[in-house]
Amino acid sequence: MFKIILITPEQDHPEESRIIEDIVRNYPIGIHIRKPFHSIEEYRNYLKLYTSEQIINRFVLHEHHELASEFPVKGIHLKEKDRMLETTRDQSDKIISTSIHVIPDEFGLEDMYSYVFFSPLFESISKQQYGRNMTEEELKYKVFEFKKNSSVALIGLGGINEENIIQIKQSGFDGAALVGAIWNNTDPLLALEKISNLIED
Repeated sequence: MFKIILITPEQDHPEESRIIEDIVRNYPIGIHIRKPFHSIEEYRNYLKLYTSEQIINRFVLHEHHELASEFPVKGIHLKEKDRMLETTRDQSDKIISTSIHVIPDEFGLEDMYSYVFFSPLFESISKQQYGRNMTEEELKYKVFEFKKNSSVALIGLGGINEENIIQIKQSGFDGAALVGAIWNNTDPLLALEKISNLIED
């Protein structure tokens, strides 16, 4: 099944907690908490906004991984620079995801990862002048090159919206991560509904 993952905006959205709660109640998708500018205390206070374990169980933390032992989150995400730090891997009851920007990745991917983000695929919606639009042939080739050497699920990231998500699915990616297509929309929930309808099997 093609997986949808939602990544939070770096800066808090004014209705972020309400939107995330609505999404978790209505869609079977994972939520990646990415707050690179939050201190650990700000991160902790952010997580405390969600009192339901049903919601927190969907969260994967990009920063302050030590909070994964304090909150019942789903897992942690290792950035490229984090992957070599053994201390971040001691989360046996959690899933671990990671990111790459080059295929094949010289680090090599192990079975410990539940899935990996590959980016950017298109011009970013949330970051100005970041990424370029790949052709369908390029996308398929990236998937082919990755899957020659790894059985880890490959999630596309970067500039994905309702206009190109079908292309991502047809290129062989196992899922797509959304950021700007949702949070930069005047109606984030409607935007997600449209995308979800497009990729239904």
